[in-house]
Amino acid sequence: MNGLFSDNIFFLFLFACITIMNYSKMTENQKITLFYLLTFGLAFLKVISISNSILYLIIVTFFYLEFLTDDSIKIKFVKKLRYKFLDFLFLMLVQYKFFLFFLTLTLTSTRFQDCFTKLFSLENINVPSILDAFSIGVFFITIFEISKEKFKMKTFNNLLSEVFVPPINESRLDIYDEYFKILVNIEDKTFYIRKNSYNILSKDFVSIKLKQYANQNSDENTKAKFKTYARATKHLRGYSSLEMQLIRTVALEEGYYKIYIRKVFEILYTNILFRSMKEYYEKNNYVNHNRFKEYLLSVYVNNVRTKINGVVFTKMTNYLGENPNDWNKEKFYLACLV
Repeated sequence: MNGLFSDNIFFLFLFACITIMNYSKMTENQKITLFYLLTFGLAFLKVISISNSILYLIIVTFFYLEFLTDDSIKIKFVKKLRYKFLDFLFLMLVQYKFFLFFLTLTLTSTRFQDCFTKLFSLENINVPSILDAFSIGVFFITIFEISKEKFKMKTFNNLLSEVFVPPINESRLDIYDEYFKILVNIEDKTFYIRKNSYNILSKDFVSIKLKQYANQNSDENTKAKFKTYARATKHLRGYSSLEMQLIRTVALEEGYYKIYIRKVFEILYTNILFRSMKEYYEKNNYVNHNRFKEYLLSVYVNNVRTKINGVVFTKMTNYLGENPNDWNKEKFYLACLV
């Protein structure tokens, strides 16, 4: 057993990471930071190669974020492996600045340092020491950027306990019927037509929009079709489907102002979250599982903000009232217009 561990650093790395995972008082952000510190230390001291350090880090962080996370609802809902990979890639690239960390490891790589020395003919200068110093600097920048949490998602646990309430099997959806029609007509006429898609890049959405606005020849070229599609989606708020509007409102803790990253988030997580939820409810035969789209609209109405006469209401129900039986169509129409 001793020989096994002494010959294979991966087991020691794994046990060290498991120890970090077991600190319940640490946030996920802090644990990932310690994973980075451990990996950087091993690579910097040349205990393991850069390629192995990256491989070990990816393996451990993937299992931690997707299978060993404290976010129990995420484990419960997200079953498809492709969704787990997409979630992992987005978290690592956006929240945990993996590109910056990769640059840190590259700078401390012996191979890179040798190539850099030969490329610029710097044999008389201690290039490895200089690049090691730069790598330490970049590492601290990486940790600093992670700690600022400029873009952060809410956990699935928080979403289900704070946003998706009441749960679908306890929701009274019939009382919203007349209001749902108004909302869909104003915001996204494709909402009910799209049975299993949730964003504007889905095949269903593109197909519907092209058909609605394609009073053009069948031999229309690709460029013309793209322009048609752009015009077709122009009326949507921020070129977003209702589901995209909902997820950016309820699922972001930080980073709403980061428009391009947020758009990628909306497109990815409308599928990851809503498809996973729907499949879970169907498989477990939840009450109202066949009305999942309507359930999303009820969550939308109870969480998306509106602005009336210059006054901002953090959610539409703050303006309309908590009881749908007390609403009227005129007020609801005004709440949807903003």
